[in-house]
Amino acid sequence: MDLSPLEIQKKEFSKSMRGYNKEEVDEFLEKLTENYEKIYKENKDLRERIELLEETIQSYREIETTLKNTLVLAEQTAEEVKANARKEREIILKQANAEADKIIEGAQKKFNQINNKTEELLRQFNLYKTRFKNFLQSQLDYLDCSELDISNLILQNQDISQEENVCEASKTCITETSDEIAVSEDTATE
Repeated sequence: MDLSPLEIQKKEFSKSMRGYNKEEVDEFLEKLTENYEKIYKENKDLRERIELLEETIQSYREIETTLKNTLVLAEQTAEEVKANARKEREIILKQANAEADKIIEGAQKKFNQINNKTEELLRQFNLYKTRFKNFLQSQLDYLDCSELDISNLILQNQDISQEENVCEASKTCITETSDEIAVSEDTATE
């Protein structure tokens, strides 16, 4: 049974003949009451403090649980973010590689087209150059042959000119003669 300081202070003992000295007992009880009251208050304060500390500890435990849950959630979220970032990176890399392949393929096609066109132009140029060389060579050959023929042509031209002159003279002569004959015939018929 717990005794309060007030109960100790108010306690009265029965009297007997040979009992304790009342003053000593009262004095002792008074000191006991003071000490007990002091201890009782300390005990009460300590219990209140313990209760407060237990509440604080409970609060800290709740905070700890919340922090642990938050930490677990943060770790899960971080893992999800990392996983999503990896997936997104892979998607972006695939798209970039596909785009790069497409660009390279287009550039390769363009290069092949330009290369083919260049080869075709070079082939045509070489063909034209060969034909032009052949043409020039034939013209040079013709000129070489023609030099000999030119002097013959000049002589032939002179001969033709002389023949034309003779023909012209003959024509003139024939015309004059015809005119004379016609005049003579006209005079004879009159």
